[in-house]
Parts: sequence; C-alpha cells; structure tokens
Amino acid sequence: MGSVARGGVEAREELQLLDLFPLVHHEEQEGEVVVHQEEQETEPDKAAAVQEAGAIVPVEAPAMAAPAPAHADKMRPVLVDKARFSCSLCSGFLKRPIYQCAAGHMVCCSCRFKFRGNGCRRCCDRGVVSAYTICPGLGYFFGGLQVPCPNEPYGCKTYSPYFKADDHERACEHAPCRCAEQGCGFAGSPPALLAHLTGDHFWAAHEMPGFGASLTLRVPGLPASAAQDRLLFVVEEEEGDRRVVFVLCVRSRGEGGAAVSVACVRANAEAGPQYMCELWAQAPAPPGSPEGVARRVGIETDVASCAAPPGEAAVEEGSWLWLDVAPEMMHGTGASKVMQLSILIDKL
Repeated sequence: MGSVARGGVEAREELQLLDLFPLVHHEEQEGEVVVHQEEQETEPDKAAAVQEAGAIVPVEAPAMAAPAPAHADKMRPVLVDKARFSCSLCSGFLKRPIYQCAAGHMVCCSCRFKFRGNGCRRCCDRGVVSAYTICPGLGYFFGGLQVPCPNEPYGCKTYSPYFKADDHERACEHAPCRCAEQGCGFAGSPPALLAHLTGDHFWAAHEMPGFGASLTLRVPGLPASAAQDRLLFVVEEEEGDRRVVFVLCVRSRGEGGAAVSVACVRANAEAGPQYMCELWAQAPAPPGSPEGVARRVGIETDVASCAAPPGEAAVEEGSWLWLDVAPEMMHGTGASKVMQLSILIDKL
C-alpha cells in the first residue's frame, strides 16, 4: 500500500513538472531566460530538511543528481513568465528544495518551514485542504535556468542562475551612471557617460598618465558657472581595455575658500577595485623667494564613488575627506583666482 502511495506522488510530480513547459515559448530574442544545465545550488543543511509532524515527503524516492554542465551549442534562449520563478507566499525566487501542493502552488524551503503544519496556505484561504510535497523534478528544472543581467545594454554579458540574479545585479560593474545635468535623462556605462558629458554638455576631461602618476593643472578657485566646478579624469588600465572615470568637484567654502574632492564615476562601488587619491594645492611663491619655494597643503584619502557626477556627496555628506583650500593658497586676484592642484590616483 505504501509503494502505491509513493508511485502516485511521483506520478503527480512528473505531471506537475510537465505542466510548466507549455508556458515556455521558444523564441530567440533579447531578454530571454536561458536554460543552462550547470552546477546546482548547494543543498540545504540536513537540519533544515527535517520535516514537521504530518509532512508528506517521498523520502524513499532516489535523490536527483545535479544536471551536468551544458555546452554552448546545446543552450537555447527561451521566454518564461517571471512569475513562475516566484514563491507563492513570499514572492521571492524559488530555491531548492521546492515544495508544491496538489493545486500547483509552489513555495520555497524557507516559507515551507516558517509556518506550522504542512497545509498549503493558499488552498486553505479558499477552504480547500491540500498539503505540500517536495518536488525534486522542479528543483532540477529550475536549478538550471540562467538569466541575462539587466545591465546587458550597458555592456554586461553575464548570465546568472535565476535565484542569484539579484545578487549579481547589486554588484554588477556595468550598472548605469546617470547624467546630473538638469533635464537630461541619459544613462550609460562610465565610458558612455564620459562621451556624453564631454560631447553634449562640454565638460572638460583630462587624461591621467596612469595609476600612481601625478597630474598638475590649474582649476578656477571661484567657479563662475556649473561648467567650471567639475573636471573629469580618465585613467587607462594597464591592459588597455578599460577606462576608469573620475570626477573632481570644486565647491565654494567659507570666505573665498574652496573645497575640492575626487570621486570615481560608477554605480556599484563593490563591483570594482578600490582607489586612493593624493590631492595637493600649491600656494604662490612669496615675493623674493627662490623659485620653487612655496607652501603646499594636501590630503591622502580613499576615493568615494558616485553614480551621477559631479557627486555633491563628496563634499556635503562628509563621509570622506576633501581638500580645504584657503584664499591665500590661490593664484591671481578677484574672480580670476585659480588653484594649482596636483592629483595622483592609485589602486588600493
């Protein structure tokens, strides 16, 4: 009698798994979910799999092995309703092991053990009694699905297991940066934003000699317009295939002084390398002093990140340091005052 019951459970699970496939449309276009049979998510701890009293689980059924890695020529893009990946209780991504009731309501392992009893809450709300059973077939099928990164239009070519897609998106180095010019809705990768700001909004940009090398330049000490209070710096990676964009911001501070800060233009600071910056301001040489003798003031600080330059946060939030340049450190007089700055950026 027991073997008959197990056979019924297995047959029902096979039927429920097959019911999913009419929802999949084989159309090759951008944005599809890719079925990629690769290494599965790690099985949960054995303690988490201990069933509550009354749970109906086909424990005698053989464990289903993880699918073998698929070759690229065996992969096919398909369209799947995103809602089919979601737990019917918490709406989060389904993760192995997956549980399902006779009516087809699927829940993740976390929700299955979060509530007392084994009854399906969705069915109970309708006055129907139904119990969850573990479904290895669903775990096998869903565990092999991969999805493209939402930042694919901005250069990301990564495909992630669907249940890890959010984690990848939060750390993706291709997350778009946005133009801070009022009324402009441009968004793109840092190199694309660089081309947009210099080409469409006429921001000044300077090529740095490289990481660990300094650049000296003169910057308006009292910016007369928004176009003068920020400069872009570009550093070429040693491999030559990646350009890192930084922005230098100048804000008026105190009686004729200025605050100068540097930020890396990127949306996700955790996605890439961390940087440090040495920033120096050199005062005019006192009258009659030998050439090259002048006061200098500088800082060494970690470089913050901003997704929408000029990155006012670099000065306003105070979560990192800026260079405070006093009026007597500036060159010239009146509105023509300039600061002589030296900047060095390196990787931590």
